[in-house]
Amino acid sequence: MAASANEAGNPAVVVSTDAFIVIDGVLGAEQRSRLWNYFQMQPFQRAEALEMRGHLLVEESAVLRGPTVGWGQAFDAEYPTETVVDELMKAVVVDCEDFIAPIVGKRGPDWAVFSATPSIHVAGQGEAWHREADNRAGSWVYYAHSEWNVEWGGELLLSQEKDIPPEYGVYLHRLRPMTDLPEPPAWRSHLDNQDASQLLMSRGIGSYVFPKPNRLVVVKGGTPYAIAKTRPSAGRHVRASFGGFFLRAGVTLAGS
Repeated sequence: MAASANEAGNPAVVVSTDAFIVIDGVLGAEQRSRLWNYFQMQPFQRAEALEMRGHLLVEESAVLRGPTVGWGQAFDAEYPTETVVDELMKAVVVDCEDFIAPIVGKRGPDWAVFSATPSIHVAGQGEAWHREADNRAGSWVYYAHSEWNVEWGGELLLSQEKDIPPEYGVYLHRLRPMTDLPEPPAWRSHLDNQDASQLLMSRGIGSYVFPKPNRLVVVKGGTPYAIAKTRPSAGRHVRASFGGFFLRAGVTLAGS
């Protein structure tokens, strides 16, 4: 479904750093209305049922995830889908291509696959600190809700730490060493985040981005980030977002 000129957004860069970029005005009003309808019609499932709890803490297993659309590779669906998701994906990788290139590189030579997954966070839910795997050039999030308040939480948190040893993996955490396993593997920090806390608290400095409606944030691969919990003051207002990753060129996802 192609957007006419008067329906399209007017993307504008708000902040640009060497680790992330923030772009507002990504979609037009009509596109945003169709995207909100899309959220209300999708078969969302709890993340734990989809085995997608890697960066979710125990109390956040009920975060809702919808079907993933892939650009350049099929997931639950593949672009083009003939839905409004196509318009959002095009807005990110085509309309904002020059803006995001300094963060994730160029489509084709630097990354080849782009994914888009809808998520819903309610009060008490967020995401633990993590970073993208080495095979990913970066990640992105677009805020689809129509209203947000600064007291409702849900901020995207970004650490300035860059020199984190690779052996700490995606979740900045390793299982505890034992006699027969002195160098334990990286693991998701859903019960114990002591490693991640020590790494990120060494300086304890970073940035935050409010989940402002119609905002796109693209994060450079390797940058530690988290989602602050949505506060009870949000009530029935949900933090509705689309997000995903940019897979480096020449890399194939396991199982694909």
